Amino acid sequence: MKQEMGEYPSTLKDVKNEGVDSDIPLSSSLESLSPNPVAKTHRLFWIFIVNEGISYVSFITYLLACFGTICLIVYLSIIQNYVLTVILRIRENTGDLTGSLALYDEIIAMPATLAWGILSDRIGRRYVYGAGFACIGVSLICYSYVKNVYPHMLLCRLLFSLGTAACTCMMTGTLGDVAGGKHERGRVGAMVGMFAGFGGLVGGMVLTKVPYQLQKIAGSEVEGIHLCFRIVGGVAVGFAFFAALTMTKLKKSQDFHGNPFTMLKYGFLAARDPRIALAYMSSFVARADTVLFTSFMSLWVIHWYMNLGYCTPDYSCQVAAGDTHPLTGMGQGVSLAFAPIFAIAGEYFRKSTVLSAAGIIGAAGAIPFAFTKLAPSHKSNYVFVCMVGIGQIGMIVTGMSMVNGVYVDPKYRGSVAGVFSFCGAVSIMVMAKLGGYLFDVWMYGAPFVLMGVAHATIAVFAIYVRLVSPRLEEEDRKRLIAQGIEVGEFID
Repeated sequence: MKQEMGEYPSTLKDVKNEGVDSDIPLSSSLESLSPNPVAKTHRLFWIFIVNEGISYVSFITYLLACFGTICLIVYLSIIQNYVLTVILRIRENTGDLTGSLALYDEIIAMPATLAWGILSDRIGRRYVYGAGFACIGVSLICYSYVKNVYPHMLLCRLLFSLGTAACTCMMTGTLGDVAGGKHERGRVGAMVGMFAGFGGLVGGMVLTKVPYQLQKIAGSEVEGIHLCFRIVGGVAVGFAFFAALTMTKLKKSQDFHGNPFTMLKYGFLAARDPRIALAYMSSFVARADTVLFTSFMSLWVIHWYMNLGYCTPDYSCQVAAGDTHPLTGMGQGVSLAFAPIFAIAGEYFRKSTVLSAAGIIGAAGAIPFAFTKLAPSHKSNYVFVCMVGIGQIGMIVTGMSMVNGVYVDPKYRGSVAGVFSFCGAVSIMVMAKLGGYLFDVWMYGAPFVLMGVAHATIAVFAIYVRLVSPRLEEEDRKRLIAQGIEVGEFID
């Protein structure tokens, strides 16, 4: 009897030939990827079809974790510049310092994302999530005690990096565990994108205002920033325990205790499938957007007002913060609105087409913004920022959906998610350091030039993937039919 299969894997064949999956028969892997008519799923909130064991509480916790991850990344990316300029009173080479801290951050994050991904396949996502938020919370609390850049801020940033590596990796890896079918990846991915966008909105527009509200209680601008770090860090530590206790534990049958090197090798060799390679590239661009946009946006605004005589011991930086919040908030708010649009588009069009559109929109916003000579509050800057936000959320939603495609063996989903996050870490390491250097020696808009080039590059590669996908799909369809597996229509 032939096995019905509406979707097909392509990466498994390639990895099998490389000897990565030699301990798992190919037919077994295929069965694990094919839609199982007796697989148990259920509906949440009358909209989402999720896998067995995913409760309302665990689903909501996952969405809150996505919200918290991006919220805290955006928060630190913005507020760290105020630590440099307001607390430590550093005026020179701030771009290079910002880039250097991001570089050291990603040197830790690169191996950490791989390790967290492999570990999550062995012990479960919820414990990795809990450990990640614990690291983030402790690091933020420690930020309130820094007295210098090296070693104090560096050590805090490295601990923060360990936490964000775990959380961003699990954002991707958990999506496939939750979604109960191919089309559900788009729907759940849309919710993840919306909560991530909302987190960026809160981190950029709400949390960065809190220090100046606490200034009235703490007595000074510096103490307000210190108190905010302690409160936000304490909430993150509390959520770490909540996530570890409430997220659904994977069933025993879903756990896979394979060789870590085999799992890691699968994650990298999966990129031989152009669709996964494109997803990895989308992570490269999206993570760079999230950090570069917030870090250098606030730094650009601060320097604008420093040139006007603000951000000194005699004049507060609050006016700079007042212009930073609307810019970053507008970008994150528009991205929040476009998350479901990209998710729906990904179900009706090839995801490579959607990613190409996101890349073009992002490039069209970032490059003109880089060369603007207008004040931060000028209306044209809001248009450019919104376009960058649209491109960013398109990368996040569509990339996460692609990396959780049926061509990824569920046994290695965490490993692939680790490499997905690893690509984002590489981009931040390169782009942040280079962007910081060019910020100081060329112009304040240099980091946004890099963002625009990255968006344009992924747009071009996405067009290539769109052109070769029909041929690859036809080759895989013939191969599977020859093995006795009937393949229905499949577009991804």
